[in-house]
Amino acid sequence: MLPLHFQPLRDQLYSVDELFAGFVESRPSSYAETVDFRIYREYVAAGRYEPTDYFTAMMQAVHDNAIREATQDYLKSASTKAAIAFMGGHDLPRNHPVYARVAFLARELARRRFLPVSGGGPGAMEATHLGALHQNATPAALTRALKKLGRFPEIPPNLQNIVAGDGTIDRRLVKKAHAWLLPAYRIRRRITNPGESLAIPTWLYGHEPTTVLSTRVAKYFQNSVREDRLLAVATHGVIYVEGRAGTLQEIFQDAAQNYYRVLGDFSPMIFFGTRQWTDTLPIVPVLQRLFKPEDFERYVCTTDDPKTILKFLDRHSGEETPAQRMVRCRRA
Repeated sequence: MLPLHFQPLRDQLYSVDELFAGFVESRPSSYAETVDFRIYREYVAAGRYEPTDYFTAMMQAVHDNAIREATQDYLKSASTKAAIAFMGGHDLPRNHPVYARVAFLARELARRRFLPVSGGGPGAMEATHLGALHQNATPAALTRALKKLGRFPEIPPNLQNIVAGDGTIDRRLVKKAHAWLLPAYRIRRRITNPGESLAIPTWLYGHEPTTVLSTRVAKYFQNSVREDRLLAVATHGVIYVEGRAGTLQEIFQDAAQNYYRVLGDFSPMIFFGTRQWTDTLPIVPVLQRLFKPEDFERYVCTTDDPKTILKFLDRHSGEETPAQRMVRCRRA
């Protein structure tokens, strides 16, 4: 039986302060001393998604169920209940134009009282929380933050080797992860009156630092449970940014839930990047054949224009009648 560095029975979500307790700006090795990293190290040593110890496996399941319930409690009490999820590539550089567009879009959604949600990792996910964080700040402040992050644009390579199967830590990679995380950590620590957002990451991808820019974190051990909950909470829509295999998996899972009305209604699907989703990875034509014509016209939007997304989501916020919410999203 292995010792546990996590609390199985939780009555609330994680905060960034809790997960990153032990992180010191001036000490690169301190990243390995954070609560988040220690739990990940334990997770790897226990067998990752197939724990060899029955007690650990059972406690992980208890933990994930507690996180699920805590998420529901949080959404019931959150000041912004209309959750909008952003999904996209984890390898989107911080200095990429799409990263900035996601950040500004998330800021505008937060200002409209939506709750931005993401998978809690780097790339488009991090941009989501950066924008939400600046809900009460000026656009110029967000631009300055983007510039600071852009000095460390890409997540360090080979972080999947940061912890070996026996729990051994690669100290060189720890320092690189610390350096990449540091500018975001400083932005989070220095901003006043931060905007609210929810991150839903997993220790399956724990080698990638959890974003420090969210206000609440629902972190899971089982990625399948996490994926299901991420889509389930996004009752007011999912915005798909540039991505590859992981994003495709989420699209088809979302499509299946919508097709069968698993969660009771159709959650709008927004494809941010016309060429990406109609040419490079032509998902939209598939969905057009899959969904009923009236559902596709009403609930699916493909565009390159953030303003079109804002109008589309505003019309699906429940303030108008079903007839008024019939939206045709002009395709570029």
